[in-house]
Amino acid sequence: MTDTVDFENAVTEINEGILEEVHSIEDIEAATDFELKHTPNIEVVELASGQLIKVSIGLKGITHPQTEEHLIEWIRAFDGTEPLGTITFGPNETPFAEFEVKRSDSQIIVQALCNLHGLWEARV
Repeated sequence: MTDTVDFENAVTEINEGILEEVHSIEDIEAATDFELKHTPNIEVVELASGQLIKVSIGLKGITHPQTEEHLIEWIRAFDGTEPLGTITFGPNETPFAEFEVKRSDSQIIVQALCNLHGLWEARV
């Protein structure tokens, strides 16, 4: 017997034990540099087989540092309820990830973990 998966609960369950709060920007026009620096920037490229999701960290030209003391540790993506993968980063590595999506009817959710400022999320 298979259970149906409630996506909101699935993401909550995945995040439990890691962080208490998932941060996101509600109003991009009112966002602070701090929020812009941590939020995943998602670019969707249409392919014949589906979509390519390109993710960098930071919006409006504001980038996140990648030092020993302050860095994005990982980026992970979901296609609806389906995990697309997680890519990890170290100091001096550019936090950039690409994920292929075979179907295009689900909401794409991308999360990034800053070692100092927690979990940040964006959706398309």
